[in-house]
Parts: sequence; structure tokens; C-alpha cells
Amino acid sequence: MTDVRCPNAVVLAGRRIELQNCVPKNKEEWSLELAKLLAEINGIKFTDTVRRVVEYVRNFWQQYEVCPPASVIESDLGVDKKTLLEAFGGSYGAICALAGVEPPTGCLSQVLSST
Repeated sequence: MTDVRCPNAVVLAGRRIELQNCVPKNKEEWSLELAKLLAEINGIKFTDTVRRVVEYVRNFWQQYEVCPPASVIESDLGVDKKTLLEAFGGSYGAICALAGVEPPTGCLSQVLSST
């Protein structure tokens, strides 16, 4: 995942959480608190917009097992592309990382990285 700093592990509330590409190795360990910590590590202010997007992406992933395209996030949440990318430091990968999900690979990732 480019553009996103991802430690191998973080300590949150006294508990060590192992990460791989910003995604908890134990998927059950993801939380909004972890998303806030990863945002801080990456210089992203955890605004209401960021929280809404992270929660939306997490719910989408739980239903479809994929990080949604930016266009779907924009449409469903009524957030324009510029606002969306600015909120996440210009990185689509950061959106997926904060939500604790792997970004898409292959053709879809190429389309998303050009947004």
C-alpha cells in the first residue's frame, strides 16, 4: 500500500495489535480507536468526514469483502472526490487502511489510483 505508513504493530489501550499492510492480522481487533491511531501516524486529521467514510468502508467490506471504489463512497455519502481525497491526505489507500481492509488489487486498483 503506497503513500501510507503502516507499522508492523501498535499498542492500543495496553494491548499489542499486529498489523500487515495496516490491517490487523486478527480482523476482530479493528476499531475506530485503531483507525484514529493510524490516521495520526499518517498525519490525517480524524474529522467527522473521515469517521463517516471509515465506518462506511468498514461496513461495505463486511458485506462485500472488498474496499469500495471511491466513486461509490462519493455517491453514497454525498462527498465530492476532492473533499474525499483531501480528507485522507490524497491517498485512496489510506481510506482502506484506516478502515482495516486491504485495498483492491489488479485492474480496479489502477482505476482507483488514477482518481
